[in-house]
Amino acid sequence: MASVNNSYAKYMGLKEENTRLMEESARLKNRILNSGGMKFSKSRIHYEVRTANAIKSTHSLGNNYIILNKGKTSGIYPQQGVIGPEGVVGIVSQCSDHYSKVIPLIHSQSLISCKLASNSYFGILKWEGKDDRYAILDDIPNNVGINENDSILTRGGSGAFPPNELIGFAVKSEKNESSGFQSITVRLATNFKKIDNVYVLENSNKPELDSLIMGVGK
Repeated sequence: MASVNNSYAKYMGLKEENTRLMEESARLKNRILNSGGMKFSKSRIHYEVRTANAIKSTHSLGNNYIILNKGKTSGIYPQQGVIGPEGVVGIVSQCSDHYSKVIPLIHSQSLISCKLASNSYFGILKWEGKDDRYAILDDIPNNVGINENDSILTRGGSGAFPPNELIGFAVKSEKNESSGFQSITVRLATNFKKIDNVYVLENSNKPELDSLIMGVGK
C-alpha cells in the first residue's frame, strides 16, 4: 500500500509540475505576442494566452473534434484560436461553463488563411478527410515556386491567430493549368494523435476586426 501511495504522490507531483510549466510557458507566450517580437505592435493587437488540456479528441473521423477541460469561467469562448507546442491546432467552436469544443485543422469545415514563409503568397488551408498528417493549401498561382519544407504560417486576417504561427511544411504541389492555381500538400506541424496541452488565444481587438470584415461590400 505504501508503494501505491508513493507512486500516486509522484504522479500528482509530476502533474502539478507540468501544470506549472504550462502556465509559465503561457506567460512567456503572452510576453512574446505582445512585445512586437512577432512583427506586430502591442498598440495594434493584444492576445491573452490561457492554458488548457485536451481531455477527449478524435483524428480518424470526417469531422474531428477536441474537448478541452476549460470553458467560459476560464475566459474561453468561441472563435478563439488554439495552438499547441508544435503549431496551430484549431479554433474553439462551442463552450459551456467548464468545457470547450475545438474544430481542429483536420475537420471538413476548417478553413484557415495562411501563407508561404518564403514569399508571403497566401491561400486557404483545408483538410480533405484522408490523412490526419496532411492538409491542402489552395489558391497559390502556378507561377509561384514552391520550396520543399517551406514553412506554412498563419496570415492573421481572422484575428483568431496572430500572424506567423506555424501550421506546417510544404511537401509537394500540383498545378491546375485550367484554373491557373496550384494545390500544395502540407505536412501539419501538430500531431493530432497525441493532443494534450494547448494554449487558447483571446484577441481583445477581434470584435473590431470582425465588424470591419462584416461590413465589407456594404
